[in-house]
Amino acid sequence: MPSFFRSNRPHTLYAALIFLVVTVLFGGASRYNVGTSIVPRLAALIALVYLFWRRHGSPIKIERPVLVFWLLLFAVPLIQLIPLPWSVWTALPGRGLARDVYTAIGVQPWLPISLSPSRTLDFLLALFVPLAAYLLGSHLDFAGRAVVLRAMLALALISAVVGLLQLTSGSSSPLYFYHITNDDSSVGFFANANHLSLFLAGAIIIALAWLGDSMAVTGRIVAPAVVSAGVAVAVLLFGIAGTSSRAGAIFSVIALVGGMTMLPFERVGLRRSYVLGGAAAVTIALAAGLGLVLSGTLLSGRFAWGSDTQERVNLLPQFGRIIHDFFPFGSGLGSFEPIFKSYEKAQELNFGYWNQAHHDYAQVAIEAGLAGIALVLAFLVWYGFRVVGIWRNGDESSRVRRQQATAALFMALVLLHSGGDYPMRTGAIAATFAFLAAFLTAPNESRTATRRRSRGKLANEAFPGYEQN
Repeated sequence: MPSFFRSNRPHTLYAALIFLVVTVLFGGASRYNVGTSIVPRLAALIALVYLFWRRHGSPIKIERPVLVFWLLLFAVPLIQLIPLPWSVWTALPGRGLARDVYTAIGVQPWLPISLSPSRTLDFLLALFVPLAAYLLGSHLDFAGRAVVLRAMLALALISAVVGLLQLTSGSSSPLYFYHITNDDSSVGFFANANHLSLFLAGAIIIALAWLGDSMAVTGRIVAPAVVSAGVAVAVLLFGIAGTSSRAGAIFSVIALVGGMTMLPFERVGLRRSYVLGGAAAVTIALAAGLGLVLSGTLLSGRFAWGSDTQERVNLLPQFGRIIHDFFPFGSGLGSFEPIFKSYEKAQELNFGYWNQAHHDYAQVAIEAGLAGIALVLAFLVWYGFRVVGIWRNGDESSRVRRQQATAALFMALVLLHSGGDYPMRTGAIAATFAFLAAFLTAPNESRTATRRRSRGKLANEAFPGYEQN
């Protein structure tokens, strides 16, 4: 087996790579009726069958708190689909308009909590994509996870190039893969330019972490590694510029600074004072450049604050009213679009439409109520404990720590972006996020493999082409 694909669980690694590619290529949209979304879901079911197949070599291991979280996450849409008696259903908050309609036509059917059961069922099926990604990722060893991260980087680079070709080919380019898309910007394999910019910013972290691995393994700065990482980061930055995404511009700075902090400079003999001074200079330069971009001084205002952003801010109070009206049970996962339309007033109508809230935390509160809020908080607590654990493990030469820090920082970008958009409503970002969440847990090293391989061999598997000194 080629060293690039070295893992003590090769078949699981192949399954993870295929699944990642499928989700990125076919899971780039979030709209309810996009036909390609069925492909990642079918791939997820196949992956789950593989993982739980009776003849599979080793059992699936999952931490009890994580198992409880997944069970509760699936339970919410399932409960929202259970039909309730008319007397119970009409007592639920936020059912006044629907109750009046049914009363007017003279029927009193049993109805579920969800006001859009078909969309809630669609949401339930979509959950299998991140579930499969998490289980595949948690079943991989350290070297296998490193390969998956490199695959994410490769997909991001390809997507950046595709996005730049889209931008130069015009809005009618056949390289735009979705009918409803940002056809004046780079979108790559996504339908939304913001989602591409997030994916590319996360890939910057992976590129710098890969450079950090070479520094940690060799104890020196290796020219090919520096050039490779530099070219990758440059392509990703050009790709982000093509998206015209303000969030992407901000995230690129966070990714560059965060990625640089993970580089083991002292391992290669650089003084900490020099490193801190250089990092400060780079940060100031990046912040100044970002300020010029966001102010419209550069790129002819392509990144300037637009009316759509102002509209999102103006709608936050209305989202608060909708949350209040449907609290604590919610309107049904996936039901935001029809629910929001029922709240729109005549003077607020325009040629645009809101298929998502552009604020995923608010949308979860609208659709899932108290249960959704509790699950989000529970995940953030789990994530926080994981990040603290990574921080306390202060060995900068530890490749496992760097891998986990890479995943944590990439996840932080997604969590931040969810406060102003809906990246995890796409199968591609949801699967990527789930892989990264799995990488925060301890690698699934088999006992025999752990005894057989030395630290140097493990390093070479994770970063082929460089030898331990």
